[in-house]
Amino acid sequence: MTTIITLSLVVLVSLGIVLVDGECQTNGGPIDNCSAVLATIATTTIVYCDTNSGGGGWTVIQRRKDGSVDFKKRDWVEYEDGFGSLYGEFWLGLRSIHCLTSEGNWELRIDYHLFNGTKSYLHYKEFSVGPAEDQYQLSISGFDSVGLTDPFIYSHNNRLDGMKFSSRDRDNDLSSINCALSIGGWWYRSCGVVRLNNDYNDIITIYLNDQWHALPFIEIKIRPLNCNNQ
Repeated sequence: MTTIITLSLVVLVSLGIVLVDGECQTNGGPIDNCSAVLATIATTTIVYCDTNSGGGGWTVIQRRKDGSVDFKKRDWVEYEDGFGSLYGEFWLGLRSIHCLTSEGNWELRIDYHLFNGTKSYLHYKEFSVGPAEDQYQLSISGFDSVGLTDPFIYSHNNRLDGMKFSSRDRDNDLSSINCALSIGGWWYRSCGVVRLNNDYNDIITIYLNDQWHALPFIEIKIRPLNCNNQ
């Protein structure tokens, strides 16, 4: 089961942190809310919650399922603010992702489907995104998906932990070219093997267990670490 929770246009509430006019601010202490969101008064900004997978409590930050939304040809501001429809395909926005993960410990889950019908997921015990002044630097570790290689640290040249976000109009990768121009905004070192904002169903979306895959379905979600055990 999934639920849609309505939030204020300028306020995203998460464990005592709120996003107000693009800035994270303290909100009077922790909120005991495993899904990391809290309904407020207004109705114009919403987040999508997965209350089922792995015990539930997930806030979805990206979904792709039919190619109806362009993820690749987006500039820095669009990746910051978010785009798409929570009822279909969307990117929540770097500001909101940073705000959600700016306090406490968070885990990440990437559910995906392959064209052969396989359904699986990648899981990381530690995930956060830094503030705008650090170019939304990625922190990710603790991969524990049995039977899969970790694409975020596939090799030293492709290690994404510690990388800044890149878009077609802001090149923060270490490659001689701007990777985001050809494969969409993401955290890149040298264009890498994780390209989840590339063209929909591109055959080189992710490299898993020594093979490139297109992904007809992707859903990226986060929650406070161990919240399903609270």
